[in-house]
Amino acid sequence: MTQGIEIKGLNELLRQMTKYPMQLVKVVSVTMSASLNTLWEKVPAYPPQEPDATYRRTGTLGKSLGSSMSGGAVGDPSVYRIRQLGEGEGNFEGTFGSNLDYAPFVIGEQQAGMHSSNWWNIITIAQRAADKIERLWQKAGDLLAEFLEKQGA
Repeated sequence: MTQGIEIKGLNELLRQMTKYPMQLVKVVSVTMSASLNTLWEKVPAYPPQEPDATYRRTGTLGKSLGSSMSGGAVGDPSVYRIRQLGEGEGNFEGTFGSNLDYAPFVIGEQQAGMHSSNWWNIITIAQRAADKIERLWQKAGDLLAEFLEKQGA
C-alpha cells in the first residue's frame, strides 16, 4: 500500500550537486527521513467504532503504522524505509505504511466502500503532511544552493 509524494523543481540543483556526492546524500537523506517522520506524525486517530459493530478493535492497524488509536507517532511502523536510488545521485525513495494484508482495503487507495464512510485513508495522511514536507524540501534546496554558492559553482 503506497501513496506517492513527488518533489519537483530540484533537478538542476541535484545535477549540479553530483560533483559533491557526500554533501548531496547527507542533505537529501536527512530530508527524506524528516519527510517520513512527518507522514508518521500525521496519522489520524481511529474513527469512532460503529455502534452496531460486532467486532472488538485491537489497534493492530494503527500499530502497524507506528500509531496509537489516538493517532500520531508511537512505536515503529511496519513499513518505514529510505532507499538510495543510484550512487551519489541524490535520488532517494522513502516508503511509509502498513504491511498488513487488509490495510489497502481499510486505509488504502483500494478502500472498501464499507470503510470509506468511516475511515480516513493514506491519501489523507499525505494531504495532512504535504505542506510541511514541501517546506522541508524547500529548505533542503536552499541548503544545497548555499553549499554550491560557497563552492563557487
